[in-house]
Amino acid sequence: MPVYGPFSSFIGIGVVGGRMTTFYTAGRLGAQTALALLEGASPASLTIPASIPTPLQVDWRQLRRWGIAPQAVPVDAIVQFKEPTLWEGYRNQVFIGCAVMLLQAGLIVALLLERRRRRRTVAALARSEQHMRLAANAAGLSTWVLDGAAVRPVGVEPASQHADIASDPLADFRETLALIYPQDREVVDTALRDALATREEFEVEYRIEAPDGEWRWQSARGRADHAQVPRLLGVAIDITQRKRAAVQAEQDRAALYHMTRVSLLGQLSASIAHQLNQPLASILGNAEAAQKMLEREPVDLPELREICADIVAEDHRAAQVIRRLGVLFKRGKPIFEPLDVNELVRDTFGLTRSILTTRRVTLVTHLAPALPPIAGDRVQLQQLLLNLIVNATDAMDELPDAGRVLKIGTALHDGAVSLCVADRDPGIPAGALDKLFEPFWSTKAGGMGMGLKVCRSIAEAHRGSLAVTNASEGGAVFCALLPVLASP
Repeated sequence: MPVYGPFSSFIGIGVVGGRMTTFYTAGRLGAQTALALLEGASPASLTIPASIPTPLQVDWRQLRRWGIAPQAVPVDAIVQFKEPTLWEGYRNQVFIGCAVMLLQAGLIVALLLERRRRRRTVAALARSEQHMRLAANAAGLSTWVLDGAAVRPVGVEPASQHADIASDPLADFRETLALIYPQDREVVDTALRDALATREEFEVEYRIEAPDGEWRWQSARGRADHAQVPRLLGVAIDITQRKRAAVQAEQDRAALYHMTRVSLLGQLSASIAHQLNQPLASILGNAEAAQKMLEREPVDLPELREICADIVAEDHRAAQVIRRLGVLFKRGKPIFEPLDVNELVRDTFGLTRSILTTRRVTLVTHLAPALPPIAGDRVQLQQLLLNLIVNATDAMDELPDAGRVLKIGTALHDGAVSLCVADRDPGIPAGALDKLFEPFWSTKAGGMGMGLKVCRSIAEAHRGSLAVTNASEGGAVFCALLPVLASP
């Protein structure tokens, strides 16, 4: 059965416990009394406790041995030989361990999230690359990369070692450089070097030899990339069909110009015939007179010489008309040369004098003096002016004779020469002004609708413009602005 004792020294030798004093408490009280006496306190002033405190003390091991519940032990009891719990003995270590575990768990979660994010990024990049590859294939594009060391001056061989580029999944542009047409190589090298130096985008066109030996056109566009090593990244596309289409379009445009010019000259046939009839009639008359003079004796040589001179002059005059017509009928490439617009107007007026007279149209010119020359093709600009004159003449067919006035004026405006043709017709309806230069649209019955379109194309080919407005006093005004020839 459990044993209880009166002294604390019994704790640990088998007793359960009890209310007991401790020798430590008694010794401490005695020491306090002795110290007070040594300090000079009188014995009468000292208070001796009637009893020494006897707190309840128990042995934890005996409580467990005898099955005494811990709840039965008073709260103020002194429990000895009690083993501390994990929390009581290792609280700080538990805190540190939990913090480390939480930190590790957080790092693991972060790594898992980063891994997931990377997988998503890799998958998105793969999809983007696939879409870009499909788009590039659909557009006929090829992607390429070029090591900066391979961009060299003309005539210098490329470097033989390009380990950084060899493993790149993009096509190596050096293979293309080796096949570029020799005359285009300098332009390509210059564009590549400038792109590396300025880090700006570049675009260059060149010819390249195809496997079948045909020279094809390519266009390369790219930019510099200095993230790891200086290099160029870009795309290339075959533009052979575009170049061929441009050449064909130019040929078709020339054919259209020629067709409209021939059609226009057909309308001027009466005027042309009149211009030829005059010198031919004069030649015929002078030749008949010369024949009669040769039948008479003696022959008047001075007068015969004058007749021959007249025949030669009229022949030159007719030949000049035919040459002008030959140039207009001739189909060839435009030749841009310095031109005097006023002289062009006077020369064209000679071709239209007869038709203006036949249609009872009065021509009024206002030509600014001392105009600077322009760079233009005489045949095309004369075609533009002839077309505007014929259109204005047609537009005034329904007007009385007094109202048929055609005005041609030239002036200098902000570095460009303006050439304007104005008529006195009722004007152009407001809704038709925007459609006037559209192909195959015409206000005239039976018109092809290409004349004004050709006129605007000619003006734009000369880096100019052609516009139309309605004059306040009535009639339409067509004005072509042509830039003056730049000073050398």
